[in-house]
Amino acid sequence: MAAQFPGIKPASRSFRLGQFPTKVYRALSGATVKRSFGNRAYGYELQLSFENIADAVAVQIIDHYNSTSAGFERFTLPAELFVGMSTALTATVQAPTQIKWEYAQPPDVQSVITGRSTVAVTLTGELDY
Repeated sequence: MAAQFPGIKPASRSFRLGQFPTKVYRALSGATVKRSFGNRAYGYELQLSFENIADAVAVQIIDHYNSTSAGFERFTLPAELFVGMSTALTATVQAPTQIKWEYAQPPDVQSVITGRSTVAVTLTGELDY
């Protein structure tokens, strides 16, 4: 498993809960039946935005991406990513502690001014047992 994501507080974050493996069957009459194929969610998503950070900090995120074999290795997230959220919400977001994260795509780096950048990261999470 790759090293933990850098402990940098994001300017904003967006979290989407995982979904349960289900299949909907639809008859020709329009009737539907929904079938569950498991009791564990998958496909968690976390979008992080680090605004106006020093380029040296942006390099930490890029180096972490590269250390995960360009997003193929899973990793854990530090508590610093959730600073500023209420305790109840943090517990909900981090409730399945077995979630291991990977990059959904390479980090998006935008140069703001000399020495400062904005970095957007999209992570997908899967339960790891």
